[in-house]
Amino acid sequence: MAQLDSPDDNEDGRPRTSALSIAMLRAVLDGETYEAVALDHGVSRTAVERRIKQLAVQVAATAGIEGLNADGATFVRRLRLYRDAILGAIDWLSEIHPAPQRSVRILSDEEIAAGALRIRGRSQQPLEDLALYLVLLATAARPLEIARLEVRDYLQADGGVRHNSEFRAESTITGRSRPLFFRSKQLILALDAYLAERAASAGADADRDRYRGLDPNSRLFLSQSGDGFDIRPYGEEGQHRFRCRAIQETYRKLFRYAELKQVTALTVRHTVADRLYSRGADELQVGLLLGIAERSSVRTQFPRRLPSLDALTDDLV
Repeated sequence: MAQLDSPDDNEDGRPRTSALSIAMLRAVLDGETYEAVALDHGVSRTAVERRIKQLAVQVAATAGIEGLNADGATFVRRLRLYRDAILGAIDWLSEIHPAPQRSVRILSDEEIAAGALRIRGRSQQPLEDLALYLVLLATAARPLEIARLEVRDYLQADGGVRHNSEFRAESTITGRSRPLFFRSKQLILALDAYLAERAASAGADADRDRYRGLDPNSRLFLSQSGDGFDIRPYGEEGQHRFRCRAIQETYRKLFRYAELKQVTALTVRHTVADRLYSRGADELQVGLLLGIAERSSVRTQFPRRLPSLDALTDDLV
């Protein structure tokens, strides 16, 4: 009988299910790309592919699936053809060798507020850096998606804020458009201050009222060079893989300024998901805002935190 291998074993030597590998495999089965999964978990695409292929081959053996070649060009497509059988095998094996629950850090209101104050005091470009920090916390977007935002995604032609905006398909990791909301007062104040500074430093525009004098097709956030963050393709031709090292490093710097240790963009996405759940959102809504198509992937990657029985039964009457 096959078992789910993991780099870690239980104390008695039995292999245990890798919760991270399972979450990655479920996401790919539900339509996510290796690149999107890698960005969600803060690891390389290669690491995601290696984990998924190792786990999928073992699960396929349990499910009696033949001909699933991990080295084949059609591996992912064939994997999805057997989605139900593979998910069933994962559930069965997970019951036999359950993985311990991973502790997920959720940022508190106090940590977020203190971080913002520290960024204001330590950054050499505090207005833009504060806006970058808050847009991540208000949207749970992936850093690459934030690097692709344009002025027109935030502003209307008359200079007003597009409170109910949209991530354009060409700006998302998944290649699918999704809602983008600018409804946080703190974020709007920060973005407005940053854009006012940017417009002033660029000089008055002849048509000042349109997009507040800014080029609507220019990037919303600029690197220190004054251009948009450098986004470069990688991998083989036609694979449509992109990375933005500059914005990744920018967010690492902001977390250092904020004194948020061991925090990544994924930590922020978990925090936003937790806040949405606390406001009554369901998995479909959380997935829509985070850019995850399948509810099962949301359930696996961003599970709802359940209160303890003590808390549930306290002062029932």
